[in-house]
Amino acid sequence: MERPSLESFTARHHLDSRSLCAQIVEAREGTIAVRSAQAATDNLTRIIEATLRLANRKGFAAMTLRELARESGLSLGGLYAYIGSKDELARLIQAWVSRTLRRVMASALEGIEDSRSRLATAIEAHLLTTEALREWFFFLYMEAHHLASDERRQAVAAERNSEQIFADIIRQGQAEGHYGAMNADIAAGLVKAMLQDWYLKRHKHGERGLNVATYADTVIAATEALLAARA
Repeated sequence: MERPSLESFTARHHLDSRSLCAQIVEAREGTIAVRSAQAATDNLTRIIEATLRLANRKGFAAMTLRELARESGLSLGGLYAYIGSKDELARLIQAWVSRTLRRVMASALEGIEDSRSRLATAIEAHLLTTEALREWFFFLYMEAHHLASDERRQAVAAERNSEQIFADIIRQGQAEGHYGAMNADIAAGLVKAMLQDWYLKRHKHGERGLNVATYADTVIAATEALLAARA
């Protein structure tokens, strides 16, 4: 199977801010009171991209809606046509990061039966998704403690769901005799930690001259070595 480039993977799975905002508008998430879907998508993209910039610059908790309106180029009244509160904005980002990762992982793994191929594909798909939407994932990780309690629980559940994908593949590999008898849940957590390190410490990896494909190869090799060491 030909390995996807970041560009082809992003295009295939619609992994850009505008595409995600178009999906939000189509689903009518939030208080979006604008008739034109194109205008709503354009403005919601400006709002979310401005949110990600401000959160990275000063923290989401310190950001005000007035600052967000100014950063996005909308009036405060215009902002309220799309979101009713900061909590709602955080909920939108959390919900769509979670469902996008779930959708992409399922699509990438479809039709792949062999556990080792599934593991490599899952690792690569996770890394390419977080690379394409790096600011979204970084925001969710760094600002999760500011979410309301229900959204916080959903974020934790989404984290466990993505780990479960890897744990299930590892158990499949154990059943097929590829991997040894180690705790699949712990192994999946170790894999997830390596995957998160890519977007949480991007500057460090950039200084080492790594790109996402090289990092994916490293994580795949490290995971195979970890699992094979217990065979």
